[in-house]
Amino acid sequence: MATLFAAAVLPGCGPDVHSSSVRGVGYVRLDEVVKHHPLYPQLAQLDDAIAAINLAASGPHVPLSAGQMQAQIKELNANLAAAQERANKIIAEKETRYAKLEAAAVAAALSAAGVSGAGQYAATQTSAESAQQAQAAAQAANQDFMSYQQSVIAQDNAAAAGIARQLQTQAAQKFRAKEEELQQNETDLSLRLTQQDATQRLAIKTRLSNLALDDATRSQLTQQLADLNAKEEKAISSQRNADQATLSAYQAQLNKETSAAIAAQTGSIGAQTRAKIEERHDEVSQQIRSLGPAPLPANLPPGVQAKIAAIHKRYQAQFQADAQGTVADYQATKADLDKQFEALHGADVGATGAAAKELDALQKRRADLYKQIGDQIKSETNRIAKDQGFTTVFVDITAAAGGYDMTNELIKDVESLHE
Repeated sequence: MATLFAAAVLPGCGPDVHSSSVRGVGYVRLDEVVKHHPLYPQLAQLDDAIAAINLAASGPHVPLSAGQMQAQIKELNANLAAAQERANKIIAEKETRYAKLEAAAVAAALSAAGVSGAGQYAATQTSAESAQQAQAAAQAANQDFMSYQQSVIAQDNAAAAGIARQLQTQAAQKFRAKEEELQQNETDLSLRLTQQDATQRLAIKTRLSNLALDDATRSQLTQQLADLNAKEEKAISSQRNADQATLSAYQAQLNKETSAAIAAQTGSIGAQTRAKIEERHDEVSQQIRSLGPAPLPANLPPGVQAKIAAIHKRYQAQFQADAQGTVADYQATKADLDKQFEALHGADVGATGAAAKELDALQKRRADLYKQIGDQIKSETNRIAKDQGFTTVFVDITAAAGGYDMTNELIKDVESLHE
């Protein structure tokens, strides 16, 4: 059970915290609120990935077929496209909102300074038609960027998949060549042993063909022939065991080398993908910025120019801080999908040995994400508790005796965090 203490203030429009049925105490069912947090889909995705690894580890590893791999690639690309669309839409809405706030502040500053043309500038900025045109142009630019982003990612994913298949094919060819080499060595050994013992074996068989041999001598010769055969079989078996150990070590080496090569190639392609997307993003951002407020009146006094520059800096900083949360959410989602994509293409090469390491990484990311969600919910709980006048709030319990259930209010609050 966790407890949050909120400073007592006069209650607003919330519950009467001084009621005998409440007594200034609130409580929150944390697990219920978590399910409505904007980051919960990422948490659920991590839970699914952890469950999938645990399920795969419980049985023998079966390599994915080409159809299964393509289906999973399609699903990962669809998840990434959805995350991109959501992030771009949220950022575009934030950018439009802050641009309007900045334009209104600038118009107010011009009017306060008595600048000629301020009224016309304000009318231009607040024009519904102008705002709609700018918003439509910004949406078109964002849509173009999303299409380009999806195209680049799809092309680079296909390239990474092709490289992975090529490297896996090369590894399989090397393994088969090694296997054939060792099999030939066993055949050569068998032939050499047969040739070495040919004279002795022929002599024994010749003596055994003599019908006049007594039983004791025949038994002795038969044992000599069996011993000769057993000696050869032992040598061949020893060689076969040694070759099997060599093959196992070679397979492990190939798995390690191929996995490293796939990771290096995938990482390189991923870096190129990010560079292409960032370059296009900068171009689109510049294009959207050009759709901003109309030019300011000419010959502004230095003091007014400085004030307008400060307004721009303030709103730009507010937008960057507000948008950073959306960008961080998208990057976290993309990082998880990239990990799944890399794991998918390395599935046929040493996947079983890497499962434990991947599981540890997923569990750590899951714990970090849950802590981030929980900390944010607790912060919002503390804020609402202070606004409504609660003195004590219990978190993550079913109910608090004589307390007020704040869960539904918290759910509505966290659902709007990234709107």
